[in-house]
Order: sequence, then structure tokens, then C-alpha cells
Amino acid sequence: MYKRDFDFLLASKNIPRFVVLYGACEYQLSYLEKMILQLWQGESLKIYFDEYDFKTARAHLSQSSLFGDINILLLKLEKCPPKKEIGELIELCKKQEINRLLFIYYGENTQTFKESLQLFGKNFVRVFKPNPNEAIKFLSDEAKKINLNISGFALQNLYLVQNENLSLAVSELAKLSLLNKEVTIADIDNLVFGMGSVEIETFIIKLLSGEKIITLYKTISESGTVDEIRLINAIQSHLFQLFLFHAYIKINGSFNAEEILGHKLPPQIAKQRSEMAMRIKPKNFAKLFKILANTEFALKTNSNLDKDSYMLSTLLEILEYLKE
Repeated sequence: MYKRDFDFLLASKNIPRFVVLYGACEYQLSYLEKMILQLWQGESLKIYFDEYDFKTARAHLSQSSLFGDINILLLKLEKCPPKKEIGELIELCKKQEINRLLFIYYGENTQTFKESLQLFGKNFVRVFKPNPNEAIKFLSDEAKKINLNISGFALQNLYLVQNENLSLAVSELAKLSLLNKEVTIADIDNLVFGMGSVEIETFIIKLLSGEKIITLYKTISESGTVDEIRLINAIQSHLFQLFLFHAYIKINGSFNAEEILGHKLPPQIAKQRSEMAMRIKPKNFAKLFKILANTEFALKTNSNLDKDSYMLSTLLEILEYLKE
């Protein structure tokens, strides 16, 4: 089913009892999930990624309701369950009017998924990466929801800075609203770091994983793709994410990227963040933040500083702490 056809079903409040969503745009998947759950309104069991257990899922849809409440099973998985299990869950939805199944699939189109997909008949929606005009429309709608004053040109700039990642661009809107003024292109250039930059992202991951980065840093420095202060800010931002993951896992015993960051990450990246976070000792987070803050201050206030040498010194100091 095309998304526009499913949008018609949403508008008419006529959603099938069992639906599968998949595709290349996490923002649209999240949006459709929210809209569907708002329409269904019931007792939800949410099963994410490695938490999937068929017996638990089946039990939720097998229970009766004294008050006629809807039983909603939400599966958000990277690995598709066997066709037989998906078939049983769908049959429970067909037999009982109170049952609902929403399956959001983030994995590859494996043979197992293709076989399971057939069981949904026409009750599927595949979303694609939006074209630029569609992306700006999504961003404009999100900006209106939070009364953010921002032009289409600024939204286009934000989308490009985030390497056309709609979820990341949307997550920046709430932060920009804190400015309490019209957000300009200059504001975005000054305040938003483009996390879609593969080269910088790769560098930061290698650095905070304790790997050797001198050669890669020299390549980045010589290319002129990012200045020292923006690089420090990017490392601070990434390290803060790791600190949030570390604290959340310590409290809850597992991680949930959406609850930690306010937006979803691809499963493999979320797992990588959690593993990196737990490799850093709690006492070293404060030390690393202090090093970065001191470096940022020195870069901004000392005009005679040899920035390249100072940055290398800072990076080597970070690596020493990461070895502890």
C-alpha cells in the first residue's frame, strides 16, 4: 500500500487490525506509529528489538477483556520472527475484534521478512526517503507544532546540515525553539553540528573508542572541513550522549535510545553507543568533559595559540584517560 493510500485510512479512522510498516525513513515510521496508536487507544504491549518473545506476544493477544478494551501488540524489530509466529499473531487479530498488531520492521528485506510480509495482504506501508520538498514540508509541520518561527530556506539549510536525515533535523527543532526568536540560517550554522558528516562521525567514534586517530585528525585538519572549536563541540555532544547512555543503563539495566535521546537511532548505532558508553568509567566522564571545556576556552581566548598542536595534545590526553 502506498503511504498516500494509508494516509486516507488514517483520515477516515479505518485502520486494519494488523499492519506492518517498513522502509527507509525512520521519521515517517515514527509518525505513522504515533498516529495509529492514537486511533487504536488500548492496552499496549511494546516489544523492542532483542526483547521479542513469541510466547509473551501471543499471550497478550490471547487474553480476554472484561471491559472490551483493545489489546495492542507493538513489535519494533530488526530481525523478523519466523513466518509461522507472525501468522499466529495475525490469526489472533482476525479472530478477536479487540486485538491489534502493529509490526514496525527496521531490518533488511530478507527472505523471512518477504514471506511474513505476504501474510499481511494489503495491510502494509513501505516508506521511502522523502524528496527535498516533502522533507521541508515535514519539518515545517513540526515547527508549527512548537510555534517555531523559521523560514523554509532555514529549514532547507538545517536538513542539509543534517545530511538529509529527517529524524535528526526534527530533533534539532526543539533545541532551536529555546532561542525564542526567529531562527535564521546563521543560527543553524553556528549552533547545529551536522551529525551526518561521515568523516567527523568516524573520527569521533574512533577517538572515544580509544583507537589511534592522529593520522585521521591530520587528514581532517588539512581538508579544512571543520574548525577546531566545532570539532571540540562535536566531541562534547557525542560524549554527552555516551554519558546519558551510561547513566540510563546503570539505572535500568538496558538501553532505550528513544527514551535517552528523544529520538530513535538505527539499532546497530544504538547498540554501538551503549557498548562505547559502558567502556568509559564513570569518574572519567567528568575528567573528559573538563579537558574539552578547557580546550574550548583556550581556543576561544588565546589568539597566539598553536591550535593544531594544542588540539593534538588534547586528543592524546583524552586517549590516555580512555585507557584507564
